[in-house]
Amino acid sequence: MVLLQAAPASAESISTLRQKQDAARARRVAVAAKLDAARASDSQLATAVSNLDNAVHAQVAVTDAAQQALSAAEVSVGQAQGRLDATRRRIADLRSRAVDSAIDAYMHAGGHTVIDIMKARNLNELSQREMYINTLVSNDRDVLDQLRSANQDQTAEQLKLAKARDLTKARRKDAGDKLRALAGELKVQAQLQGAVNARIAEYAAEAEAVANQEGNIQKLLATAQGAGDTGPASAAGLIWPCRGPLTSPFGMRWGRMHQGQDIACGYGTPIKAAKAGTVVFAGVMSGYGNVIIVDHGGGFSTLYAHQSRLAATQGQHVNQGDVIGYVGSTGHSTGPHLHFETRFGGTPRNPIPYLP
Repeated sequence: MVLLQAAPASAESISTLRQKQDAARARRVAVAAKLDAARASDSQLATAVSNLDNAVHAQVAVTDAAQQALSAAEVSVGQAQGRLDATRRRIADLRSRAVDSAIDAYMHAGGHTVIDIMKARNLNELSQREMYINTLVSNDRDVLDQLRSANQDQTAEQLKLAKARDLTKARRKDAGDKLRALAGELKVQAQLQGAVNARIAEYAAEAEAVANQEGNIQKLLATAQGAGDTGPASAAGLIWPCRGPLTSPFGMRWGRMHQGQDIACGYGTPIKAAKAGTVVFAGVMSGYGNVIIVDHGGGFSTLYAHQSRLAATQGQHVNQGDVIGYVGSTGHSTGPHLHFETRFGGTPRNPIPYLP
């Protein structure tokens, strides 16, 4: 960043100083444009980071839900295994009792023992023997069928649960992958925002330096022209609160209303009351920074913003031309200047028609 050095007025002509002043003003406008663009980028990045942050939180919730589903599936598998074990024990018990009962019936039916039946020599005895054997086999077959059916049901249930568990694991892995990807994007966005913030700070410092240079040149011009006073009052009864180049005028600026006239006076330049009145506010006011408001009666008031230091207090009566503060760059300001407003009934109007 290269800035012009202001030389004493005696060493430079008014024409040269004005050329330097115009160059400094153009530079300040260019830096202000870059600063606005950087702030717009910063706002867009902040929105993108916020959206990514919300997406990360949502993905964390999805991952947690997948983990809970997996845990529930594992609990279901354990419960199913318990049911299988209980079924097997019950079937084993039924099988044992059924077999014992069949054997007992076979061994003692009709008062005959197995040995007696085995010794039978005729068809009737053989038929009775076959009946008991069939009873034993039938009971055993029922028990085996029950066991087989229970095993089949349990196998199907375990297969279904295994599929559910695999699906849940896959979803958890997918959720984790997305979460890591989002976290990576968030890190990149944060790095970009840091770079933009650094650029904003650089532009703001450059804008302040250019504005200071412009103010210094204005001081030299005022000295060279012998224009240290604020001149006679206008038809509306106002004098200039300070003398300097008129920069940002009253009207729309950067998409919103600029409610006053900016006057590029150097840092520390005395600010004078444009008209006699009573100070109704002296302090800090949001983007205005250090500000003084003077009520002149009849619903008419003037406002003096961005002051470096106040020289009047609330409730104080000031005469026209009294010093009420000093030019600065407090509040929303890119460099030292006076933001001057004229208000009627609280409504701002263009100050220029009311000034000399």
